[in-house]
Amino acid sequence: MASSKKLTLFGLIGITMAFFGTVRSVPSLAFTGWTQIFYMLVAALLFALPIALMSAELSTGFQEEGGPQVWVKKAMGEKWGFVTSWLLWVQMFFGMVMVASTVGILLGYVINKPDLSSNNIFIFVIILISYWGVTLLNLKFDMVKIAGNWGAVIGVYIPFGFLIILGLIYMMKHGIQPDNYLGHFKASDLVPNFKDLGSVAYLSAIIFIFAGVEISSVHANNIENPKRNYPIAVISSVIALVILNLIAGLTVSNAVPQGKMELANITQPFVIFCNDLGVPSIFVNIVSAMILIGVLVQLSAWVLGPSKSMIKVADEGNLPKLFQKRTKKNIPITFVMIQAIVISLVSFLYVVVPDVNSAFLIITITTTILYCIVYLLIAISAIRLRYTMPELDRPFRLGNKGNGLMWFVSLLSILSVIITIFVSIIPPSILKPSQYTGYMIYQVAATLVMIAVALIIYKLKKPEWKKID
Repeated sequence: MASSKKLTLFGLIGITMAFFGTVRSVPSLAFTGWTQIFYMLVAALLFALPIALMSAELSTGFQEEGGPQVWVKKAMGEKWGFVTSWLLWVQMFFGMVMVASTVGILLGYVINKPDLSSNNIFIFVIILISYWGVTLLNLKFDMVKIAGNWGAVIGVYIPFGFLIILGLIYMMKHGIQPDNYLGHFKASDLVPNFKDLGSVAYLSAIIFIFAGVEISSVHANNIENPKRNYPIAVISSVIALVILNLIAGLTVSNAVPQGKMELANITQPFVIFCNDLGVPSIFVNIVSAMILIGVLVQLSAWVLGPSKSMIKVADEGNLPKLFQKRTKKNIPITFVMIQAIVISLVSFLYVVVPDVNSAFLIITITTTILYCIVYLLIAISAIRLRYTMPELDRPFRLGNKGNGLMWFVSLLSILSVIITIFVSIIPPSILKPSQYTGYMIYQVAATLVMIAVALIIYKLKKPEWKKID
């Protein structure tokens, strides 16, 4: 009976792809033209695969709930375990602002007011309304259960399929457009222009496509023969995602004129394709509404998910008792309200930085940096646990004997994380030179403050904070 509950290889591939299937990142990918091929390969081979494989070993070795914070705690102690859980929570402040910013843009197209997509004040107001809206709904109803998997099907998979089909038809009709982001092919375009470091900064936004890659590792315990099948599933999923994203990215690059790409506006290529191919404009309204549903479902899932993880950290005594408060429905009310308030403050960046494109990219990069700190801790923990817990049963293990393969994979991951953080601090070319210094100060300060706050809270913690059952 137990074996009947095991995931099939194709089932795990489907689940893994579901974690990263998003249509929102296509404009950021398309912005880089032919260089996106290089960036996607780097993101997949140096970033996604090493983290996924290390996480699979750690997840099968430590099967208790908690994920990265448990792994880091076992390897590096309670303090760094707390820092890990804290960073996974606070990165959401920036990530959800980025996600919520697309609500206003999509809404503009749904109601036939596309000019609103570039109105920073409108975007700011809609972020506040949408996030507080889904927060209050989640306090009353279980929105994840209500929405279910149909939110991803309607809001991600169907629009992604439409985007690829329309993009390929457009490319077959017109060929490669010389005046658009793709331009005529030159071999030199396949690698970044390292003389223009501002263009390399977009690697961070592309790596964000694979942020959260460790989540799929929780299913490594639920598949037959994880030693063989898990790496096949992960590698197959990453290859499929690279191919699908590149098809979408290259076709969008071929359709959008140079200098006109709207990074937060996934509806833009649909408008271009439909106008050119004679598809009725109502189709744009429908697709925008579908993606909008998917975004709201994603916001709902994130309202409670990280909060439920953090309240376990609070119960262990790492945060004051105020953070242990729950509603009658067992909702961690303090965390939910704090994150809504902080997300409202972060969204103010759309007022400070009037250009919607720039604000969207800045917030995306901040989220990527915070994720990278977590991945750095995971990589260090993975190799450290090989020596501190050599006898641990690891159903999935990198290498049959010795630690050589783990050293290689973890060092590869550490290298990719360091490179990502470095290029993330470089001001992207989309910014004006007058904004460069402010951008670098913001990214460094945001990262250091988030880590420092966690370390200060841990240092100040008191024995009476621990929850007594």
